[in-house]
Amino acid sequence: MKIIIALSTFFIIISNSAFSQNNFYAEDTIQLIEITFTNNNWDYQLDTAKYGAGNYLLASEVKINGVVFDSAGVRYKGNSSYDSSLQKNPMHIKLDFIHNNANYFGYEDIKLSNGFSDPSCIREVMAYKILRNYMHAPLCNFAKVYINGIYYGVYSNAEDISSVFLEKHFYSSDKTFVKGNPESVINGHLPNLTYLGTDSSLYYDRYEMKSDYAWKDVVNLCNALVNSTPIIDSFIDIDRALWMLAFNNVTVNLDSYSGQFAQNYYLYRDHNNLFNPIIWDLNMCFGSFTNTGTANLNLAQMQQLTPLLHNTNASRPLIKNLLADTSYLKMYLAHASTINDEFFSSGNYQLIAQNLQSLIDTSVQSENFSLYTYPEFQNGLITSVGSVPGITELMNSRFAYLNSTPQFQQIAPVITNIISNPSVPVFGNSVAVNATVINSTRVYLGYRYKKSDRFVRFEMFDDGAHNDGVSGDNIFGLSIPVSSLEIQFYLYAENASAGMFSPERAEHEFYILHPTITLATQNDLAINEYTADNQTGILNENGKNRDWIEVFNKTSNALGLKNIYLSDDINDLQKWKFPDIAFIPANGFLLVWADDKDSTLIDYHTNFNLSAYGDSVFMVNDSFAFADSSTFSAFITDYSYARCPDGTGLLQLTFSPTPRSTNSCTSFISESDGAVSKISIYPNPASNKINFAHSIKNELKSIEIKTISGQIVKQLDAPSGQAINISLLASGMYFVVFTDTEKNKQTIKFVKQ
Repeated sequence: MKIIIALSTFFIIISNSAFSQNNFYAEDTIQLIEITFTNNNWDYQLDTAKYGAGNYLLASEVKINGVVFDSAGVRYKGNSSYDSSLQKNPMHIKLDFIHNNANYFGYEDIKLSNGFSDPSCIREVMAYKILRNYMHAPLCNFAKVYINGIYYGVYSNAEDISSVFLEKHFYSSDKTFVKGNPESVINGHLPNLTYLGTDSSLYYDRYEMKSDYAWKDVVNLCNALVNSTPIIDSFIDIDRALWMLAFNNVTVNLDSYSGQFAQNYYLYRDHNNLFNPIIWDLNMCFGSFTNTGTANLNLAQMQQLTPLLHNTNASRPLIKNLLADTSYLKMYLAHASTINDEFFSSGNYQLIAQNLQSLIDTSVQSENFSLYTYPEFQNGLITSVGSVPGITELMNSRFAYLNSTPQFQQIAPVITNIISNPSVPVFGNSVAVNATVINSTRVYLGYRYKKSDRFVRFEMFDDGAHNDGVSGDNIFGLSIPVSSLEIQFYLYAENASAGMFSPERAEHEFYILHPTITLATQNDLAINEYTADNQTGILNENGKNRDWIEVFNKTSNALGLKNIYLSDDINDLQKWKFPDIAFIPANGFLLVWADDKDSTLIDYHTNFNLSAYGDSVFMVNDSFAFADSSTFSAFITDYSYARCPDGTGLLQLTFSPTPRSTNSCTSFISESDGAVSKISIYPNPASNKINFAHSIKNELKSIEIKTISGQIVKQLDAPSGQAINISLLASGMYFVVFTDTEKNKQTIKFVKQ
């Protein structure tokens, strides 16, 4: 979501980093999921698997909104929400159980909750809807589920915390990924982030490692949290951690890190080497789970739960040690106050709740296997049903109590009149940010240049020396370099008692400035290097080898690229457009992944890839004027076509790719001043013979095959044909050296199998 607001004399965009919902998670829809098992005793088989190894039962068909998937896997999930005596149990559907890459709108795993301990049936969907305003959290809506033609009722349908989620929110997916595992609490070993020593095996039954082995990162986090709190911001994203703790407390979400079992969260260590907390499993939010770790709370105690819960509890170091820092404490309380004001004091949560209940009312009324009666569903929003409090019964008293606490009654700074000077910054210059701030002792500006960056924060000043006007006039200022075509920023101010963010949802939301820059012309750029068969070279953000294209700026000025396109199709030259904020440094390189993603993660990704069997690369401007192009035949694995010198030389095959840096001219192996012949060999690796293809001005004079030590093992003078017999060579790596009649040489590496 983006909101445009007027601040002083110019416009700034606020973005909460939300992503558009596809139809599968649209909040105003109910999904239809129909599961078909071959055997009628499927429930017994699922129960047996749940009590055993938790294996999936093969469904002959899963149909989602009419789209059929055969051979999907289904299993029961959950701990307290699962019961073999229930007919309506939570489920995990794995669409790619048999068929790789089977997915619905990109989702391979579907997580369905059965409404356990929630007569209102809306806790999970509403809680995630609120949470997404403050931190990265799953999408969630409702689904009607049929099994073998029988209606089993309305389930909440929460987005899986998978590689798709990580890539969407954290711009990579191959880093350390760990879950505070609910099953670990069975042994009494909580995933509470306490430090247990350097032996990683001590952590195995507390957490579930979801990525490749990376226990050292978890150990280091726990150690820093307990023993090196002053530098904990080098290990975990502090702001996201504070939002998580604030949300758990305000909404009485005790089936979480803040409750008895310190569970139901994920941690992902992103490319900035920071762990990012992700809340999971909100079906018992709003007081449905009552234990804080010391006692079960009654309704009145939950209504008056202290905002400082666990702030002295050594078994909750994420709470105790963060809130021991006075600045972090004020940030935490500012976040908690924002949640309380925006959704509970305002009554907005009641409108959300009523709309969600109205959406599913008819579907709930027709259920046969619901965990609650229809009258209990109708009353569950307002009044207690058994031990489960009504949501408004809890939260109306809770927001009033929080507003009455000393922590929430402190007078916070007031931040107004945020402006930039100049109002439209120019790339390569600097821009001053000013704001009027009263009742503050310190003011900070946090900024970054793109969403995948970490915010860096610097103090602002009211001393007359930082583009802030007159000293002592309550106008604070700071100048920052304009090193991007997008500057994202927020302000934070504090006094001795309280803190305030602007925008109040920072760092999740922020202001944006869009600087100007000279746009590239078709004469300024070159396709400098590319590969169509990257098998062992550089990796993208997800740890995958993919095709890439490197663009070079031939000028001494940074240039904007929003008017430039890349394509592999002569009939669709504007197939992929550089984003509006894309730029290339002066005499610099920009690498783009050609991998069909059509997205911006840390790098840019096109909506096409390159064929190793032959393809083309085109670069044009918005008037279809060619900036550069190249066509190639069969590609050799891990080779690239590159220019030497950069930007102006001919594109030539090289066995030493240099993505994002100056091309290595020696990799072309030219031993004369003449142009190097364009030659490729295939297949590579080869067993019996290698073929070679060339487009050269001069005839070939000789071909030599050398070992890696330089020994000539085969030589052909005045070669004819386009094949070389290598059947008698021993297995290993060799170099084939082509020499033409003008003594131009080209060396190509190949492997004999």
